[in-house]
Amino acid sequence: MTKWILDAYIFGDRVYLDIYDDSTNSIEKQIVDLYFYGYIKTSNPEHLVDELRKADGVEDAWIESWLIPPFYDLIEPVVVFTTKSYQLLKYILWLAKLKNLRVVNTFPHPLIEALYRTGIQPLTPINHSIKGRIETSEWNPRSRDPELKYIVVEFSSGYYVVETPEETIGFWELGDLVEYIKSDKFHLGFTDPYIYMRLVEEDLGIKTSVYKWIYSGGFSPHEYFEWCRLAYTPLSLMNNTSIGKILSTIEALYARDRRMLIDKSRSRRESWRSISELLVYDRGGVVYQPKPGLYWSVCQADFKSLYPSIMVKYNVSGETVDKPGCRNTLILPWTPHRICLDSEGVVPGSIKRLIELKDLYDTLYRETMDELYKERKNAVKWILVASFGYLGYRNSFFGSVMAHEVVTSTSREVLKKARIAVEKKGYRIIHAIIDSLFIEGTKTLDECIYLKNTIEEATGFQVKIEAHYTWLYIPRSLNSDESTANKYYGLTSSGEPKIKGILAVRRDTPLIVRKAELEALSKLFEAQTPWELSIKLEEAHSIIDKYIELLRKREVEIRELVVSRNGRTREEYVKPPLYIFNSKPPYRLVYIDGRLVPLEKTLNRNYDVDKYIELLEKAKRELPTRRDLEDLFYAT
Repeated sequence: MTKWILDAYIFGDRVYLDIYDDSTNSIEKQIVDLYFYGYIKTSNPEHLVDELRKADGVEDAWIESWLIPPFYDLIEPVVVFTTKSYQLLKYILWLAKLKNLRVVNTFPHPLIEALYRTGIQPLTPINHSIKGRIETSEWNPRSRDPELKYIVVEFSSGYYVVETPEETIGFWELGDLVEYIKSDKFHLGFTDPYIYMRLVEEDLGIKTSVYKWIYSGGFSPHEYFEWCRLAYTPLSLMNNTSIGKILSTIEALYARDRRMLIDKSRSRRESWRSISELLVYDRGGVVYQPKPGLYWSVCQADFKSLYPSIMVKYNVSGETVDKPGCRNTLILPWTPHRICLDSEGVVPGSIKRLIELKDLYDTLYRETMDELYKERKNAVKWILVASFGYLGYRNSFFGSVMAHEVVTSTSREVLKKARIAVEKKGYRIIHAIIDSLFIEGTKTLDECIYLKNTIEEATGFQVKIEAHYTWLYIPRSLNSDESTANKYYGLTSSGEPKIKGILAVRRDTPLIVRKAELEALSKLFEAQTPWELSIKLEEAHSIIDKYIELLRKREVEIRELVVSRNGRTREEYVKPPLYIFNSKPPYRLVYIDGRLVPLEKTLNRNYDVDKYIELLEKAKRELPTRRDLEDLFYAT
C-alpha cells in the first residue's frame, strides 16, 4: 500500500492535501500546517520586525542579508516573516505596498515555496503522516508514477481524441464525448482550456464528473507529474501555466536557497550598439539552406542539449554576463561579451541537474522501452528548450539579451568546428540546423559512430546519433525551388521511416491530405536502392492522383476535409480571420469559395474542390521527382 501527494491547494485559510491511496484507488483530504513566507524591503527593517512580531498570526519575523539584482554583487537587508495564514500573508503584503514599502520575492506562488521549504514534493509517496505533518520519501527517478484513472482529451482532424490507461478513441459528437467521460470515475482529466469550456457548455456536470481537471494542454499525465515534482508545483497551480513558468519556478527556488532576491523592478538593460555590431553578434543559431533533392547514406548527428550545455559549460546566466567588478572573467574569442566565473549562475545551476535527468531517462527508455521514461524525458526536454528562449526574454528573472548572444555565438562556433572536423575526414555536410548535422557518404552506422566521436573530440560537446539514413529527401518549398530548412524525410538503415515538417505531420492538415501523403510515402519507404526508388516513385505520385480524382468526383466525406484549429479567441489575434467571429475554439473548418468556414455554418454549400486539390498538389510537390532521381544517378 502506497499513499501519494496528489495535490495541494488553499481553501479559505487552510492548506489541504489530496492524498491518493493506490490500494483502494481513493482520494482523501488532509489539512496540513505550512509556513508561508513574506519578504519586505524597508529603510528601517528593525522597526518593521518589531511591528510584525506583535501582529497576531505572525509566527516570527527577522532580518536577512540578500544579494540584489541585476548582478547580485551587492547585499541589502530584507525583512522576512512567516505565518500559517495565507489570508494574513496577503493582507500584510498589501498593507506594505500601501505604505510604499517594497514587497519582493513575490514569485513563485507562496504555496510552492511553502511546499519546497517543508520538503513536500507533489506526486511523490508519503513516508510519514501525523497530526498535520507530512513527510515524503526522496523521489527516485526510476520509480513508477501512481496508477490513477486519467483521461486526456485532445483535438485532431476534427475529432475529440481521448486517451485513457486502457484505450485511445475518437469522438465526432461532443455529446458522445461527454457521455463517455461521465460513464466512468476518473481521478484526473487533462485537456486545453478551449476544449474544457466546450465540455462545460455542453454539460455543467462535467466539472465534477472528473475529480480534478487540469487544462493547460493535452500533455500526458507523466509529463505533468514530472513538472510538478521538479518545480514543487501542485496540480492545482498547473492550470493555464506554461513551460516557461515551470522553468522560472525552478530557477526561483534555486535562487531562494542562495538568498538571491527576485525584484521585478530591476532588470538588465542592453547597452547601445551599432547596426554593424548587431549584424555580427545577434544572428541566432546556424541554419543552412540545403539543396533540395535525394541523398544517399546520410548520418544525422545531433548535439545533446547543445544550448543548455553551453550555458552550463561556460556559466552563462543573465547576472554572469558582462558583470561589472568581476574578479575571475572568462573571455571567449567569438563573442564580445565577458562571463564572470566568481560564482555559479542561476541558469546553469538550475538546468545542470535537468540535463543529467534527461540523459538518465533516455538511458532508461533505451534499456526498458517503457513509454513512461520517454514521456518523462520529453517533459524535461521541453524545460531545457525553454531555458534558451527565456534567456533572451525581456521579462526573464535571470536572463539578458547579452547572455542569449553568448549562447548563439558559441553554438555557431561549435558547429563550425564540427563542420571542419567532418570535412577533414572526407565527408560532406549537406544540411545543418541549430544543433543537428546531416553528413553524406556514411555507408554504415559504424561510420556514423566514428564521426560522432570525431565531432565530440573537436568540439568538447556530447553528440548522439539521431538517425542513419539509407536515403534522405529534402523537399522543395511549396512556393519556390528552394528548400525549407525544417522539412525532410527518409528511410533509416534500421528500416524505420523518419518524417519532419511536411504536410502529413502538421496538426492542421485535413485528413484526406494526410492520408494521401502518408500512403504515398509508405510506397517510397519500401525502396532500399535508387533503382527501387525510381519504381516506387511512380506509384507514390499515382496515389496522390487517385485522391485528386476522388475529390473531383466529390466522393470524399466532409469529415475528411476538416481543417482543425485548436486555439485562440478573437482577442488573441491582431487581425482575426472571419471564422473567429461566428464560432468557438476548437474550430472545425472547411474550405468554401477559397476561405475557411466553420463546418456548422456550411449547411448544404459545396466544399471548394479546387482548394483541396491545391493542397494535394502541395503534398505531391513534397515527393521526389524524376529530376531528383536523374540528379542522383548523374552524381553517382
